Amino acid sequence: MPLTLTPLEPDRFDLWRSATRERLITLRHESGMLVGDDAIVNADAFLDQLLSDGAETQTSVILTIREGDEELGTVWLASISGILMIIDLAFTGRPSEEQQDELFAALVEMGRTNGADRLSISVHSTDAASRAFIEGRGFACASIQMLLEPLPARHREPLVQVEPMTAERYPSFAAASEAAFADELAASGRYSIEDARVESHRQMTEELPDGVETAAQELFTAGVDGEEVGILWVGLRTRGGRPHAFILDIEVVESERRKGYGRELMFAAERVAREHGADSVGLHVFGFNTGATALYESLGYRRVEERHLLTL
Repeated sequence: MPLTLTPLEPDRFDLWRSATRERLITLRHESGMLVGDDAIVNADAFLDQLLSDGAETQTSVILTIREGDEELGTVWLASISGILMIIDLAFTGRPSEEQQDELFAALVEMGRTNGADRLSISVHSTDAASRAFIEGRGFACASIQMLLEPLPARHREPLVQVEPMTAERYPSFAAASEAAFADELAASGRYSIEDARVESHRQMTEELPDGVETAAQELFTAGVDGEEVGILWVGLRTRGGRPHAFILDIEVVESERRKGYGRELMFAAERVAREHGADSVGLHVFGFNTGATALYESLGYRRVEERHLLTL
């Protein structure tokens, strides 16, 4: 019997939302992406933003997955900038490979019919069902959220000299960082180059409103024998009510790469975290940057969430 996707009945919305809220909180907790009340606050804000008008929200659609009289689960979708986003995929049991194939085909067809050119899904590290759904179906990893916790004890002499960034150095850093991030956003497939430039500028302005003097932002240059070999930008945040460091930018001068300086800058980020009482460091890396991902994993970072894209 063919699989069908039908709109969730309005009288089931509140129950679905409650179950989805619990699922999102659990995924954030179990993956380690967020801890304590942070996961609850984040899930509530996420639902409020994407379902601002409840069941009547025009930008979202919740569909029931059925095979005959059997309900297999639900899928929550939204469309933005040519991407059909699978916001949440929840199965009531373990679907067969054939059922997953049918669901995949139906979502691809839905995306094409609605003018989307990509299909997107975010997968937490502990979400086995969603990972099984994307495996072997042409999805490419677009971005990864990673976490190092707790900080390991590394007793070693630093090989690079890391100094606070000067106000004179800041403008060239900011321009280069914003341009590079825009290029990476576009290369990841999530944005057009025009939209990527807008988004990169928005994030830079939001994170560094006061430039090098912005509170809770630590900017550094790294040097060897008096020559600059890289930069490091660490944001100071909280995680579960405790200090947390997040690496916002790390870059080694192109002519100085493959000398171990990237690893040295990662060690410097750990030192910054410790100096501010943090025992965890997070970062984001684009999926195409396999070299950086391998470096981070070799240092003990683990993946907590991944975004995957499929070109239709």
